Amino acid sequence: MATVVHMTTLRRTPIGPIVLAATGSGLVRVHFGDDDGPVREGLERWLLQVDLRRGSPFTTEAGRVLAAYLQGGPDPVALPHVLPEGGFGPRVWSHLKRIPRGQVRTYGAVAKALRRHGAARAVGQACGRNPLPLVVPCHRVVSAERRLGGFTGDLDIKRRLLAMEGAAVTG
Repeated sequence: MATVVHMTTLRRTPIGPIVLAATGSGLVRVHFGDDDGPVREGLERWLLQVDLRRGSPFTTEAGRVLAAYLQGGPDPVALPHVLPEGGFGPRVWSHLKRIPRGQVRTYGAVAKALRRHGAARAVGQACGRNPLPLVVPCHRVVSAERRLGGFTGDLDIKRRLLAMEGAAVTG
């Protein structure tokens, strides 16, 4: 049986277009850009059979919450969402949701907090696979030198998000 997924594209945000995808349980993808192809492919790998439909009242509300956040409003971490299970990623993502707005942590500090000393690269990989940037604020994780490091979107978006939140980083 196919999982019904509703998709909405936010065309005008301070960081460019964003595609949102949600099931009846909550958001499952936030993608920077207006190309929904990568979202479709990712959903089909994760959920196997997908029945894609246009937006829903939930994706409209989630879009409103994310747009408000991007204008300086409250963090969207409380939006209902569903993350893939298994492996190290979910542990990292759960930790990232607790990093306060305007603060950053290093990949190594996140690894240490998760009792996985020396797993900074694994934390970085989990951040790179984060299906819900903004809701799971992977942009708040930086390199040991407090440089930007990588990001699910691009570094300009990460830089803009951190500046909007008042976080001080280099690079």
